[in-house]
Amino acid sequence: MNFTYENQGSKTYLVYTVQPDDAVDTMSLGMLTNNKITGLAPTLFMQMDTTKYIKYNVSAKISVKQFFDGPVNKKRLLGVFKGIVEAMLSAEDYMIDMNSIVMDLNYIFADVSTCETILVCLPIVEELAPSINLGNFFKNIMFGTQFDLTENCDHVGKIINYLNSTPIFSLLDFKELLESMSNIDITVKSQPVVTSVPKTNVHIDNTHVVTKEELYKQPSVPVEKTIVKKEPVNQERQIKEVMLTPTPQPAENMNKTDGKEISLLYLLRNYNKENAAAYKAQKEAKKDQQTVEEKTVPEKQQAKASKKDKKKSDTPQGFAVPGQASGVGFSIPGQQPSVQQAPIQATAPSGQSQQPSVQRPVQQVAQQTIQPSEGVAGGFQAAVAPQGHSMNFGETTVLGGGGIGETTVLNASMLNQQQTIAPHIIRAKNNEKIMVNKPVFRIGKERSYVDYFIGDNSGISRSHANIITREGKYFVVDTNSTNHTFVNGTIVQSNVEVEITHGDKLRFANEDFEFNIY
Repeated sequence: MNFTYENQGSKTYLVYTVQPDDAVDTMSLGMLTNNKITGLAPTLFMQMDTTKYIKYNVSAKISVKQFFDGPVNKKRLLGVFKGIVEAMLSAEDYMIDMNSIVMDLNYIFADVSTCETILVCLPIVEELAPSINLGNFFKNIMFGTQFDLTENCDHVGKIINYLNSTPIFSLLDFKELLESMSNIDITVKSQPVVTSVPKTNVHIDNTHVVTKEELYKQPSVPVEKTIVKKEPVNQERQIKEVMLTPTPQPAENMNKTDGKEISLLYLLRNYNKENAAAYKAQKEAKKDQQTVEEKTVPEKQQAKASKKDKKKSDTPQGFAVPGQASGVGFSIPGQQPSVQQAPIQATAPSGQSQQPSVQRPVQQVAQQTIQPSEGVAGGFQAAVAPQGHSMNFGETTVLGGGGIGETTVLNASMLNQQQTIAPHIIRAKNNEKIMVNKPVFRIGKERSYVDYFIGDNSGISRSHANIITREGKYFVVDTNSTNHTFVNGTIVQSNVEVEITHGDKLRFANEDFEFNIY
């Protein structure tokens, strides 16, 4: 069909260009242009020169094909089905041929908030036009739609059972079925009102009712209070009594004075001249012993230091070289290594006959640089520094062309290939980063429908635009928004895919965004 979209101000129109060989049904066209028919899109007829146009106002609505993209809940399904049924019944009331209604989900439009649905009636007479089979049309929708499994899907089974069990499809019966599933029977059960009555003491036949307080109440018994006068405490008297009162001692403490240590507590409890003299002598003996110990400490420290120096002198100078006799190795700066301690045996390269071993001093070997050998792992042997020169362990080798272990310098193209692809848009208003993480990413202010909700801008439509990802490319589609969509300042025609690339500027109504791939 030759349908195009046209934006005029805040309106979006689906436009059909009448072909020269089209036969226009003037009666149906008059009914559409002069009446507001429930379920059918408002229609305009225009002629410019010799070209005729039929325009349908589909502003702020999206196609049912887009509306059913993804999981479809009960509200969307029943809303679309009811709109289609009402449009068919209205066409009969206005004597419009139902075969002139376009039964294509791309040209059936729905409101994403209310699920109100409108159809397009094309008043063109076609002699060989096939009749519409509404039963099969609804079946194809049911079997080609993905339903929302997070809610009760009993309505899906009821609709399919009805379509399979009815040989002749009836619009009225189907409408009644849809309304019965849409209506929610809310019944409020009346609860009996319970009034709380305070409990009081009731006298029946002059009989006293015993309360809970009276039952557990105990008779009060007077308690005689005796006043005890306390005398002031004489602390000095108590100390004298403790010191003069003999305390029974255990068997192990009976002979404390027989050459054993006397504690202060024992002296206080068993105070006499003999014990006091023994305690004093014991204290002086401890002081003499402590003085002797303090004098012997420096002598022990000197003995330990001499042992350490002797141990250092016995240690061989230098580091051991693997495969050689112990005691021979690298020289330490400031020391004179012994050259004639052990010889080094030279080994012939692989592939050659080995000559008798040649004994050479370490100093002569140290003055030569050992060449690479195939038998050594990595192809190199460690070079020994000449006598009197230090080894250089800190140099960094400058990598050349193609050596083992080099780091490859990446150019700009190689770096771009390794960047992670993460398409997103950045809102200029607050620098918010929104990841485009779905094949069809919806943008608008209908929270229940879109993937990115813009609720602080009244200029944004309920379903404003989609960003589509397909085969590594990205497209933006305006979904019949009121204030339109712009790419790099150019308005985008509704329902037309426009390719976008990294860095493109997007504008939804008066909201600026930047599209980035990484």
